Amino acid sequence: MKKYLGLFSLLLVLTALPAFSQTSDEQLAKYYLESGDYEKALLYYENLYDKNQNSANYNGLYSCYMQLESYKDAEKLVKKHMKKYRSNTYYIDLGAVYEAQGDKDDAEDAYREAIENLPKSQGMIIRTANEFIKRSLPELALDTYEAGKKILDNSYPFSYEMAGLYGSMGNTEKMILAYLDLLEYNESYLQTIQNALNRSIDFETDEDSIELLRVELLRRVQKSPEKTIYAELLTWLFLQQRDFNSAFIQLKAIDKRLGENGQRLLSLANLCLNNKEFRVAAKCYEYLVEKGEENPYYVYARAGELKASFEDLRRAFPPDTSALEKLDEKYASLLAELGKNRETIGVLRQKAQLEAYYLGRLKDANVTLNDALDVRGIPEEMRGEIKLDLARILIARDYIWDASILCSQVDKAFKNDVLGYEAKFLNAKISYYNGEFNWAQAQLDILKGSTSKLISNDAIELSLLITDNLNLDTIYEPMLMFSRADLYTTQRRFESATTTLDSIVSEYPGHALADDILLKRARICESKLDLECAISYYEELLADHYFGINADNALFRMAELYQEKLNNPDKAQELYKDLITDFPGSLFVVEARKRFRALRGDEVNSEMRQINPEKIP
Repeated sequence: MKKYLGLFSLLLVLTALPAFSQTSDEQLAKYYLESGDYEKALLYYENLYDKNQNSANYNGLYSCYMQLESYKDAEKLVKKHMKKYRSNTYYIDLGAVYEAQGDKDDAEDAYREAIENLPKSQGMIIRTANEFIKRSLPELALDTYEAGKKILDNSYPFSYEMAGLYGSMGNTEKMILAYLDLLEYNESYLQTIQNALNRSIDFETDEDSIELLRVELLRRVQKSPEKTIYAELLTWLFLQQRDFNSAFIQLKAIDKRLGENGQRLLSLANLCLNNKEFRVAAKCYEYLVEKGEENPYYVYARAGELKASFEDLRRAFPPDTSALEKLDEKYASLLAELGKNRETIGVLRQKAQLEAYYLGRLKDANVTLNDALDVRGIPEEMRGEIKLDLARILIARDYIWDASILCSQVDKAFKNDVLGYEAKFLNAKISYYNGEFNWAQAQLDILKGSTSKLISNDAIELSLLITDNLNLDTIYEPMLMFSRADLYTTQRRFESATTTLDSIVSEYPGHALADDILLKRARICESKLDLECAISYYEELLADHYFGINADNALFRMAELYQEKLNNPDKAQELYKDLITDFPGSLFVVEARKRFRALRGDEVNSEMRQINPEKIP
């Protein structure tokens, strides 16, 4: 039995030998070809082609002949292969042989034969064009697509392929026309075209291409007003340029033409809020409100209109107190009209913010948030957010213990959630305010690894303040006084905060808290809207403590003031650059770099995409 098994195994090996040998020859042929050793590769490919005239062996042998300038052999190979395989692309190979020999007329004839013999196959037409592109013959590739249209009776226009080719040739105008022709063929290509245009046009700097696209879109909108697809693409173009007002005009026209319910305008309004274009957002909401109470977005739009106005007013410097008071009356009027329910929870929260932080009415804000908590059926996560809003108000009103209870409730309910981390951080600050530094430090150590970058950074900043100023060589009292001044600042008791800071300086001259005190004084000045005072303290800190732990903080905050309040973008850009260069490990570097690029004008806006009416935030 063993004897027969042995013979059978030997037969299997012998049977496999030719195939194994052939595989090895193919691998060696490919290896020598890719290594540029064409003479050795030629020996293998001639042998392989004699045995098997497949495309791999043909292509390898053809490449060897062309590289070795054996053009007669290459011509003979192509003609021989063409007799067996009637693909039109072999005419391109033949044309390349003639062109390599300088015979341009015969080459052109061969190339034209490839186009004239195109089969009625979309795939083969594209493959033929790609062969021309591979040989740097783009004009012939375009001729191939034009011929392909006729062969397929215009059932497929090859517009996408032609547009890409025009783009690579630097013919932006024809590229744009081809992409828009594709929309004429099938409107479902809108997203594909947007992606392609994003790759082909720099919407930050390429003004000529942008103008070509804008003019052609306007022409088509006017020529075919019934086709809203061009207006949609024009809206998208405006968004790439951050021209939100023009986008609003286009979307309003589409909404009216199609008799829609305003979904597109609602999406645009939310996009405007995210991009701090509050006045255009307000226009969008006003349009939705004008549609009447029967519109499904009426309540949302009423609330959004007030929110956009609030966001616009809160950025103004100096603040317009009269306008803020009128806005508070509008909030009250809206709540009287719609009631305090699940749909108006956001309105209640905004009203509380306005009352507490802009009108100085902490007690009213407290009542407003309690009203929000009394609303039944709101999601637990939102209830947790409202509790944290209320906790901050209670800290400002000096109800520290009550605020801590609320934070503990949210921390327990959302243990491994960002909301829970936020509650834990606020509770750690309360412990810090109370002078319970070890307990605060323990909570901050947990939060340093938070998945929320903002909470993690805040935790690291407060932790550094404690550890750098409360160690075995430092007495306890100055840190306790500083945390008390911090609490007074939070409560807007600025005179008490300043007096306490003065006491630290006078009683403990040269203390390690000196730079923290300057930073705190600057923040107090900011809160009192005395920006010149704030700048002077930041500059003093940088002059005396440039290599201290608060220098990057001072640079960033000062840059923010110049950018957002003092309308001096050049100075802001300079400060952001100093921060990025001198403090590469700073927690503020990522945001500073983002703002620096935006001020320099090279930030690419990646969020400006097609307004999708199905996705309403």
